[in-house]
Amino acid sequence: MHTVLAGVMNRDMSDGNILLVGEGEFSFALSLQQQLHHAKLTATSYVDEASVLQLHQNARKNLAALKELGSEICHGVDATQLETHSVLKGRTFDRVIFNFPHTGGKSNIKRNRALLKEFFRSVAPLLHPLGKIMVTLCRGQGGTPADQPIRKWHDSWQVASMATYGGLILNEVVPFRLEDYMDYKSTGFRSQDKSFHTKGAMTHIFIRPRPRCNVDETDVPHPGFNKYIWTRIKRRLNEDPSHPICILRHRLEENFRDKFNIFILPSISVPLIIPNKFLKCSKETGPYDKHYTLIWDGKSNCGMDATPLMSLIEAKKCLPAVTAENESETKFHDFSQHTHCHTLCNSGITEELESFTELSVKKHCNTKTINLLDGSLTGLPCTDTFKFRATLLECLSDMKIQNNCLNIVTGEVCHKCEIECNSLPVYYEMIGVHQCNSCGQECSLEALKSELFAVIRKFIPMNVELHWLSGTDVDTTSVIVPYFKPGTVCYVSASDKNSNHLLATLGCLQDENSGSCTARSHMHMCAFVLNLDVLAQIVFDISDRRLLWTNDENFYCQFSSKMTTIPYQNFSVYSPQYIHDMSFWENPGGFDEYILWDIIRDIAEDNVKEVSLIDMFTDSKSGRVSRCYRLIYQSCDKALPYHESWDMQKEIRLTTEKILHVDLR
Repeated sequence: MHTVLAGVMNRDMSDGNILLVGEGEFSFALSLQQQLHHAKLTATSYVDEASVLQLHQNARKNLAALKELGSEICHGVDATQLETHSVLKGRTFDRVIFNFPHTGGKSNIKRNRALLKEFFRSVAPLLHPLGKIMVTLCRGQGGTPADQPIRKWHDSWQVASMATYGGLILNEVVPFRLEDYMDYKSTGFRSQDKSFHTKGAMTHIFIRPRPRCNVDETDVPHPGFNKYIWTRIKRRLNEDPSHPICILRHRLEENFRDKFNIFILPSISVPLIIPNKFLKCSKETGPYDKHYTLIWDGKSNCGMDATPLMSLIEAKKCLPAVTAENESETKFHDFSQHTHCHTLCNSGITEELESFTELSVKKHCNTKTINLLDGSLTGLPCTDTFKFRATLLECLSDMKIQNNCLNIVTGEVCHKCEIECNSLPVYYEMIGVHQCNSCGQECSLEALKSELFAVIRKFIPMNVELHWLSGTDVDTTSVIVPYFKPGTVCYVSASDKNSNHLLATLGCLQDENSGSCTARSHMHMCAFVLNLDVLAQIVFDISDRRLLWTNDENFYCQFSSKMTTIPYQNFSVYSPQYIHDMSFWENPGGFDEYILWDIIRDIAEDNVKEVSLIDMFTDSKSGRVSRCYRLIYQSCDKALPYHESWDMQKEIRLTTEKILHVDLR
């Protein structure tokens, strides 16, 4: 950590434009200009020059020294109206410094918060895209954990929250040391030429978010499609050479190549959408409990509205084009407008769909369904349910498995889950399938276990311990488990003093899971499933898994195609947190939390860090069930003001009422 403001300035800027706001006797400006000889410094005061000279006895000599050094001096500058001042309007600055802001007179927390809020709004247009704003506050005023002791949030100036109104995020907090500025004298106590205490003061450094311009989050194929899932699937982070998932994937492949003959299967060759009949489920989970679902209803032509889905796997063969005859009948059904949506299944029984985000894909063929890998028609039943893959093992039958090789494929998988910063519905999985006829399954599995453990150990920091766990030590409700033979499943777990992480699952595959290969009855197949998101989080020391999905250049610039041993540094720290509660009476027809989580993600994306059920009771007279959920809003990469969190909360409440037919309280 840098301990002085000048150190922060010098580490990446020997010259540049610096704006000082709210100077008193201009002693700080003089001290800084003497340390940064080549910087172009503009120092301003709130009052006019006559008032400055009258209030501060040292002001005259400091101003004279500054002018001699070439500094620009400007008086009568309001920190809340910087962008409209005639001298500053239209200019940009690399650094803006506001030391010990105060409204004057006896302290008033609300007025000082308002001062900071308007300052950040006003200064934002003057800041260079790569610039920084530095605000120094007295001990405890900032309201961040960097202050010692920490004040209660309501008793602080809430500087990180106020900065969000200027679209700024807190990047770093460093101690301010008076002794580092030889000529600086703190003055202005209660608007007088008196010093105030600076011991324990902290400098808060703010930056702009820097979103990359190559991600279009508006390109959703249909209003009924889950926007949250769609925007992540199309990111293809495993193929982005500047992303840690891709970097880690390539390094893992290189290390496996040292021990095995490996065959890399292209991710686009593996279907993203799987028919139900090819899925397995454990007895504990029930059928397809955590899959995101799509449905064929068996009527309209297998045509064009499936194209957006096909584009996800970039199938070389497209579905038949829409013609004038079938165009009117080839439509998606928008389930976002209905709570109770049904489809007619083979048995003739009408079943309710699992989520308001599901889609119905129609076709005319009564005896055939679509093969989502290559667009060809197969002899499957005319009506079938299709799911987004929840593990790459669900695609084994479509993989061209090579004999005597470690077959590796990487891709995104989707599953329904609760809302928590380290639990996300889309993540990246790497599987390795080892098929060998030269030794037994036990020999092949042991070799795979040994090499996988050794490879992971090479990347994991030394303070993280790796462990083998048996199937009895781990929750067996995973969608992965049914693809392995009972008694062969084991796990790799990583743990430090704060948490445990399940990294990989290994085992011998069930015989019917063999992929496309010849003479497979003579083969012995074992496989591992590796969660790349969890591994990347540990390897790069990323505290919040949501950051893997950020589109901010402040994140990407810390990685390169070469594996770095330098831990990731958060570019947004002490982000403001807002808590909103939502209470309602359940619909007597039932309640599904997965649908609620879908609603929240679709509206708030990753701005909701956590959702928890904090109260639940049943009314003794009516028998109705009441629930109260707590939503914690905290962005890991964006400036999130309070009013935006409340706007999202209001939309979530109304959408929950509409989709789940609850009665809000």
